[in-house]
Amino acid sequence: MPVAVQIALGSALLIICATIHISVAMVTVAWLRAKQPLRHGLTYWSGFKTISALFLFLLFSHTVQIYVWAFTFWASGALQGYEAPIYFSLVTYTTLGYGDITLTETFRILGAMASVCGILMFGLTTAFLVGVIARLLGTKP
Repeated sequence: MPVAVQIALGSALLIICATIHISVAMVTVAWLRAKQPLRHGLTYWSGFKTISALFLFLLFSHTVQIYVWAFTFWASGALQGYEAPIYFSLVTYTTLGYGDITLTETFRILGAMASVCGILMFGLTTAFLVGVIARLLGTKP
């Protein structure tokens, strides 16, 4: 796959993943506001349930994105089978990069784009969680 195509495809996937993640975050915020306004002074269990629900929604978003990348690696012919694309996407998205499964030269840039996506989405998740927790505790981030 030519370099320009890898960059274009990787960029498109990054935009798709960002859209998924931001959409899940915004739906979660709407749900939290409808269910229980974000305010300080919550009981332990109320705060625990709120943060747990938020965390699970964001974890779901990351999981969907990993499958989007896995499908792309499989559909493009970069990796064969079922397990290898999922495993490679998971270790690449989380930037672990064990190296036991690698891409050929014709797909290396696409693999690096998956890492960039993971770094950005985990950063967004961290910022989002910090903002919500700060609001629950009555402080400003």
